[in-house]
Amino acid sequence: MSNSFQSQWDQFYPNKLPFSHLLKHYFPQLWFRIHSLPESKRYANTTEEYELLLNRHNEIITDCFGENAFIFIVSGHYFSQSSNNETYDPAFILFYPFHEEKAINLKQVNPEDFDEEDEDRFFRPYSVETIWQPNTHNELLKKIADDEVRAFMVSFEQNIIVAPYDGGIDFIIFNDAKRNALRDKYTDWLSPREDGL
Repeated sequence: MSNSFQSQWDQFYPNKLPFSHLLKHYFPQLWFRIHSLPESKRYANTTEEYELLLNRHNEIITDCFGENAFIFIVSGHYFSQSSNNETYDPAFILFYPFHEEKAINLKQVNPEDFDEEDEDRFFRPYSVETIWQPNTHNELLKKIADDEVRAFMVSFEQNIIVAPYDGGIDFIIFNDAKRNALRDKYTDWLSPREDGL
């Protein structure tokens, strides 16, 4: 690994927090979303639905990154100095050799959304460099789909961020031709809503 996750994140996306739910707001012109299941169903309930969800995710992410692409998987954990509930700590939920990044003081970086009572609120990103191959990250994708953990993937080499959530995947792709080609190919998986959500 030539550069750490944090140094590359700061270089590529300065002044942006590594929070998956903020990415579509940071990069609205570069963003699109697919839904995991037909008719925008949010959660899988059957073996067949989980199989369909994982097939969709693996197909489009592989089309996006390509096989054997170097990526970072980034997760995180909210905590306070006074209480740290390890139940939500991705290092205890996911079986990756995560590197702990520097904790982010939420009040300092986003004072308009946090008041004095939140002075003690932090978010600690975790990162791991790995390779994208189809079906090798199914456990991660399933846990995200079940809303057990939040995480996203980033290829700095390709300038692409893939952020699965419980219901679909958000894509941030800086290459217009690639983004448009993926949108066209997977048009049946896009949201029918005008805002794309």
